[in-house]
Amino acid sequence: MRRLTAGLAGLAMLVALAACAGPGRRGPAPAAGTAATSTTTTAARAAQVKQRAAQLSGRQLNLAVYYLRTYKGRRYLAPEWHPVPYTRAVAAAALGELLDGQPLCRGSRRPFPAGASLRGIRVEAGTATVDLSRSALPARAGARRWPLQALVHTLAQFPTVHRVVVRAAGKAVAGPLTRDPGLPLAPIALAVPAPGALVKGGRLVVRGEASVYEGTVGLRLRDDRGQVMAQGHGTAARGAPGRGPFSGSLSFTAPATSHAWTLEAFEVDPEGGAVVYALQVPVWVGR
Repeated sequence: MRRLTAGLAGLAMLVALAACAGPGRRGPAPAAGTAATSTTTTAARAAQVKQRAAQLSGRQLNLAVYYLRTYKGRRYLAPEWHPVPYTRAVAAAALGELLDGQPLCRGSRRPFPAGASLRGIRVEAGTATVDLSRSALPARAGARRWPLQALVHTLAQFPTVHRVVVRAAGKAVAGPLTRDPGLPLAPIALAVPAPGALVKGGRLVVRGEASVYEGTVGLRLRDDRGQVMAQGHGTAARGAPGRGPFSGSLSFTAPATSHAWTLEAFEVDPEGGAVVYALQVPVWVGR
């Protein structure tokens, strides 16, 4: 599963890295998804959900960030792909988004409390040692499982990270940790389009990863009045309980001017037809 998510993050990075070849780069770029060996950082700012071009502009990368999301009473680790300024310290940038970024998908929330910060991170021999601020983790050990696994999953997207040791204010509190298969991932996660993406023309391409019945991801595009303007589906490489990448597209008649519409991706119960999981992403469409 780590390879799958790392692969999706890598695909998303390729789009961003194409814009990183401009003049003024200092030194060679690291391999995509390779974590810097050591850094002390301040939190990166999250992208605002507003109208923006479908292609990332400037020197930016797309990094996977695992937030918490509850749907119909069930909690999930929900990956999102966030654009961040180009940096060699990709692990620190991803953790900056995890700790202080703004979730892009409706219903997702940060797993750490406000004010939590990253004091430093070191990656050596496959182990990432993360030092958080003292207030980052709950005092009760049993309440730490979800935030710690959000951190582990976020770092495990990088091929140089195989396990994570966590410290708080320099004191060891957990690890070495690996991904816990007992915590469910969101059945559907979207990598493309990003929330706020500007879609020109009458075709919307959708990509992500999913673990749904027979690999079928329902797709629907609603206009700003809630009317369905296009409907279809994408097919994942593997059906549940497996997890695989999926892609699909929706064709529609684009309005003459830019409008805020909503993309819905969902899973349907094959027996009763009820929606068992769904997420919504705001996009801008227009000619």
